[in-house]
Amino acid sequence: MRFSPDDVVCRVSLHLERVRTAEEALRAWLPLVSELRPVSAAFEAAHPDGLRRGYLADLLVVLPPPGGGTREGRAVRDRLLASVDELARRLGLDPADFETDEAGVGGTLKGKGEHDGSSYGACLILALTGADPLIPEGEEKDYEDTGEDLL
Repeated sequence: MRFSPDDVVCRVSLHLERVRTAEEALRAWLPLVSELRPVSAAFEAAHPDGLRRGYLADLLVVLPPPGGGTREGRAVRDRLLASVDELARRLGLDPADFETDEAGVGGTLKGKGEHDGSSYGACLILALTGADPLIPEGEEKDYEDTGEDLL
């Protein structure tokens, strides 16, 4: 997937531990999904043998430049921080905990406690300017490892 160099692209991880059914989880997330309009969304039950319980969601959200402006006239780091600040507040996370990379084009925000005050179970935001934070080169990766050690 291609993004504009002005876009702030975020992966938002959500985890609702105390819901018992997929229907409950989707009802809880529906207002957020409707508002953020992710370009990609994945929902799944936590693996019964894993460390987590309940339901998980991964949203790929593209945030336009703050104030509708372009990258001209505003530093990349400033645009990144303004976009993530707004998203973090919406998710009930503290934007002051967002840690940027050395170049100031990406960063991470991890929830501190169980859901960190978020009714959506927000636990992680990965952000990168102009690219998917999990696939910065723009190509999907194919891993041979099964990932069983992560369960």
